[in-house]
Amino acid sequence: MFEIPVWAIGVGFIILTVGVAQVLVRRLLPADRLPGRRASTRDLGEMFEQVQRRLAELDDLRKRLDEVEEMQRRLGEVEERLDFAERLLAKQREGERLAPPRS
Repeated sequence: MFEIPVWAIGVGFIILTVGVAQVLVRRLLPADRLPGRRASTRDLGEMFEQVQRRLAELDDLRKRLDEVEEMQRRLGEVEERLDFAERLLAKQREGERLAPPRS
């Protein structure tokens, strides 16, 4: 007799799933988060201020990173100087140990 094709069942299932998902999204998400909603001037102002605050924080973090990199560079120089001084002291001590005893 009359049979429903398998592809029609699949299409119907997809349509039903999309419809249920839309209902769930509208119920679960707050109204201000729904796509297609236009933001008010106040909302845009708040978003703009938030972006400005985050940009200021980002600039502050970049400055701190530059300071840390400068301190790492200076610490590297100090380590090199310390190594040089240790080598000089080690050479001086070797010379004293190898010198013949004075009588």
